[in-house]
Amino acid sequence: MTNTNRPAEFDARVMAYLPGLRKLASKMVPRQYRDDLVTDTIMFALERWQNFREDGGMWNWLAWNMRGIVTNGAKKAANDKKRVVFVPIEDHMNLSVPAPQDGYTELSDTLRSVASHRHGSVLLRRAMGDALKDIAVERGTSVEWVRQMEVAARSHVRTQLRAAA
Repeated sequence: MTNTNRPAEFDARVMAYLPGLRKLASKMVPRQYRDDLVTDTIMFALERWQNFREDGGMWNWLAWNMRGIVTNGAKKAANDKKRVVFVPIEDHMNLSVPAPQDGYTELSDTLRSVASHRHGSVLLRRAMGDALKDIAVERGTSVEWVRQMEVAARSHVRTQLRAAA
């Protein structure tokens, strides 16, 4: 979807935000994905330049586009059959009657709480069986820092569960 009528001034404005986009990407994804995210965001903006509205501001438009790219990537990863394993709860609980709906609701609320925590993704990855070292390498941090993130996220979940009880 290339449109050759895009003004050169628009391209220059987008590129002027390159340092800010790099900084924002560093807050959103691990180190090895940052350059790709910035490039994808710029390409998205240049391809869809006609969607830009001056009243919202260039930075806001670029930042929302970047967030959308990250969100779509996360949804795609969650749907990846290699990473997602569905285990029916009833098969492992030996229940004579199905689990009540509020059990599922509590589980859903707990998972939402984990996901909203600053280090929730680390806890979820550990729960899925990923090793501390693998997470540390991907995030560009030390194994000890990943372990501390996991401890913080676990503490957050415990606090949330105590508050709900």
